[in-house]
Amino acid sequence: MESSSTTLRMPRRVRSAAQAALGGTQLDGELAWMSWAGTVWRMAGESGAVYVKRAAALAGERDRLEWLHGRWPVPELVGFFHASGDDWLLTREIAGTPLYHHSLGWEPPRVARLLGETLRVVHATDATGCPFGVAKRGNVLIHGDYCLPNILVSDGLLSGLIDVGGAGLGDPRQDLAAAVWSLQYNFGPGHAREFLDAYGAPPMSDEQVEGLRRRYGR
Repeated sequence: MESSSTTLRMPRRVRSAAQAALGGTQLDGELAWMSWAGTVWRMAGESGAVYVKRAAALAGERDRLEWLHGRWPVPELVGFFHASGDDWLLTREIAGTPLYHHSLGWEPPRVARLLGETLRVVHATDATGCPFGVAKRGNVLIHGDYCLPNILVSDGLLSGLIDVGGAGLGDPRQDLAAAVWSLQYNFGPGHAREFLDAYGAPPMSDEQVEGLRRRYGR
């Protein structure tokens, strides 16, 4: 049964779309997270789960999900609505565990290495015809918020990239900065070099690494 908060805050047509995506089954709804950027619910049924994100402007993320499909392991777009003054984005859940989560049982060096190896592949993606960002020398296809919670793994391998509303052609240092910041936020200092080495970044001084971390601006 849906929680009272889900029932009160989710428009009927959004809830109906989630039910249709899951085969019309009775759903269990729970608040996944809430921040200044929006609110996300997880709606689960017998055939899986969908995430419902509410925020002021989500059309950009919707368009990026459509373009990135087949290029990155991004969530399947289920529906998009404008109601109650906000946008509502529905995506199908990807199996996997966020890289920061303790349930993985990984030591920070392993997390840092996989984070770097994955980003190297992400930045090597063919971005021909990408309609987002600026095509100029040095820019690559970036995630835009390459933090540990947005990287999902399953059986030790990348399974999904989520929260891609900032993806597009851009400076690769933006993703490097987010990753270095996220590693320190979740595990403390001392793991940036393992990440940067796995990515293949040129050698950096301690001051340059700290400048990169500060670039994320959180």
